[in-house]
Amino acid sequence: MTALLVTVVAALAAVGYALYVYRLRELPIRGRGALAALRAAILVGVVLLLADFALPTPGGGGPPRQWVVVDSSPSMAVAGASGETPGARALNALPGGSDVRVTSFGGAGDRAADGVLTGSRLAPVLRRAAESGAREVQVVTDLRIADLTEVTALRETLALDVRFVDVGEDLRSAGVGGLSVPATGRAGEEVEVEVEVFGTASAEGSDARVVLERDGEVAGEAVVRIPGAGRSVRVPLASTLPDAAGPVLWRARVTLAGDVFEGDDVRSAFTEVDPLEGLLAVVSLRPDWEPRFLMPVLERVTGIPTRGWLRVGDDAFLPMDGSGGVLDAAAMARVVESARLLVVHGLTGAAPDWLMRAQASSRRVVAFAADPAGAEGVGLETDQPRNGEWYPVAASGPLAAALAGVPWSDLPPLRSPLPPDAGGAEALVVERAGGVRAGVIDLQEAEGRRRAVLLAEGFWRWGFRPGVGTDAYDRLWSGVAGWLLATGDDDTGGGVGPLDRVAAADRPIAWRAPGVAGGALEVVTTADAGGTRTDTLAVGGDGRARLPALEPGGYGWTARAVAPDSVARLDRSWSGRLELERHTDEFRWPRDTTLLAWETGGAGVRAADVGRPLRTSPWPWLLLIGLLAAEWILRRRSGLR
Repeated sequence: MTALLVTVVAALAAVGYALYVYRLRELPIRGRGALAALRAAILVGVVLLLADFALPTPGGGGPPRQWVVVDSSPSMAVAGASGETPGARALNALPGGSDVRVTSFGGAGDRAADGVLTGSRLAPVLRRAAESGAREVQVVTDLRIADLTEVTALRETLALDVRFVDVGEDLRSAGVGGLSVPATGRAGEEVEVEVEVFGTASAEGSDARVVLERDGEVAGEAVVRIPGAGRSVRVPLASTLPDAAGPVLWRARVTLAGDVFEGDDVRSAFTEVDPLEGLLAVVSLRPDWEPRFLMPVLERVTGIPTRGWLRVGDDAFLPMDGSGGVLDAAAMARVVESARLLVVHGLTGAAPDWLMRAQASSRRVVAFAADPAGAEGVGLETDQPRNGEWYPVAASGPLAAALAGVPWSDLPPLRSPLPPDAGGAEALVVERAGGVRAGVIDLQEAEGRRRAVLLAEGFWRWGFRPGVGTDAYDRLWSGVAGWLLATGDDDTGGGVGPLDRVAAADRPIAWRAPGVAGGALEVVTTADAGGTRTDTLAVGGDGRARLPALEPGGYGWTARAVAPDSVARLDRSWSGRLELERHTDEFRWPRDTTLLAWETGGAGVRAADVGRPLRTSPWPWLLLIGLLAAEWILRRRSGLR
């Protein structure tokens, strides 16, 4: 009765609003009464659709009132002690009748972002059933429901009679729920790998063997006791990265006596040893203390693996951390082109052309200009360097919050600022004796790219001084890095390859190719088990593409741009490794037999008591569209806009 009263009041208000508009707000034209009636009819129709009244359905017309939802998750295909699978028992539990719709849930389409089957997710099906006008839902399942909390909440709000039919049985199984490895590492570095293990109720208390493999060889193992159903245990294993650079494939495997399901026994992950792509790359064109202080701070505040190189010749770049060999200009160009964040230190007019092109096209750049020609290369016209000691006095824009409360008078001075001719660079202002001021940090943004240009030397002096100086240095670069990365674009790298190096088999694989946006990419995949396939991928304007599905296993891949011509003519190529797996965490969810005690939905509504919801019929929507079109046409013919 309350809902009916609210609907009537809302309908009367809609009619009153229509009369008010045409009587008092519009011009006094002929036929405005008819226009007011059309507007009132439209608004009343919207109110009735929102109220969602039920229409009588004589003769069983309309959509099916009863849905039978069959669990099609991998656990339904596993036979236990009975020798019969739950899927086979589900076939015998299906009812007949023309007023029944049979659907499924928990199949191969229900995957998380990393490609793992997320188990039996029932809530989306219940929503679809309610929206279609169904009133009874019979769920045929083994009672392993991944989103049980959400299902329970929906049961209290949706007018659905949900009943469960149990076709499952307790099975003995253990699985790997997750494998945590470092994304990157240094050659020969000791690392800790963490394996998450879960099991079913019948496996609780049993001992299982966890084996960690590194590139196919055993790197560690442990014996773990299986926790209770619905819980997991984390197993740390120590290992060492190989001495050679490149990708390392880890596999974690759990073995349990009597395990009846193999689909969750193995997980894979990659670690890139001494990577040269997707880095926070620091390129210093002249010796200075700045990179030594800057690199650890940026790595800490961004979480991006950071490496730096010092130019020691026209075609030689020496790693600042002493790892790896000297890179030539071609190799260095590839590093900066694929960098997630590029830092160029000591930028002058003599900088290599490939480095100037990279800093101009990269999405996120920090550039330390060392002379007016270097500043001009990053879009600023400046005066000659001004000698003397310049003390910071104020911050503005994105850096104001990061540097709020900094005691400027306690910070060491900066040197050799390059004041811009046309002002600007006001993110940080410095001052010397006599009250002369100059801006020394310019934050630029254009076409989705961000660049921080620094026009002074000696910021490292802040980091050198403990206490106030170190705090100000950290806050300065936290503010700069936060501004550079706060673009909402998570694909900050310029490299080409799969978004996830461990992906789901039998599904299209998301591919990134930001430098080939709007073009085409030729990808050659070679399976470890043998066989090669070539695919040409159309790359969208967002730099994304999709590689057709592949069978489970390990693959090596190479890619090259075949369009647009401006990229293809560079004869660039990329390569890497890809691991495809079929994995499900279905058995980490315990069988919940309390579902069998459910009687009716929270609203207590039975299918026989109601008719077809108004929103499920096409006629109200068609009528609304017709009325809207009629009002618009008549308004235009009457001279109203």
